[in-house]
Amino acid sequence: MKSKGFRRFMSTGMIVLLCGSMMGTTSFAISDSDSLRIPGGQGTLSSNVWRGWRSSSGNTYKWDYLVSAKYSGSEKVERIRTTWRSSADLRNSASISMGVSADGASAGASSSWQSERTKSKYWENSNGAKTSSWRSNIVVSPSRNYRSGTISTTNTAKVKLKSDRKTYEISASV
Repeated sequence: MKSKGFRRFMSTGMIVLLCGSMMGTTSFAISDSDSLRIPGGQGTLSSNVWRGWRSSSGNTYKWDYLVSAKYSGSEKVERIRTTWRSSADLRNSASISMGVSADGASAGASSSWQSERTKSKYWENSNGAKTSSWRSNIVVSPSRNYRSGTISTTNTAKVKLKSDRKTYEISASV
């Protein structure tokens, strides 16, 4: 028999999940963030990557993802960019894509596992914004030709400050 506290916890959890689903929000299963202190006390650059739980539809696996670059500091930003790509072990001509045109990769026709990477994609702001982000989904098809647990997403944040000739970058990966 479960305790009242446990039942209350589970009921609250189900309400949160239900409300989140009705509001169209996604809870992320895994995330990573790394930061770089820019020399001269000019602030901090952070690279962030989040990936959601795997879902399936027919013969396809899908993961939501969000990547971002964030500058925290008082300097003016000339440009800030987030660049990302994903990889997975695939076989038998399976494919991986990230929901951006012409970014995918496919395994060869072999039954042996092959590590395949998407092309790198980026989003850049050059309007003085201190963040750059992108949200979409990773799709692997057919799902039977994906090696479980091998999905990986890497994000690199880059910033160019108006006060500095150098471009600074930092990466995070899940």
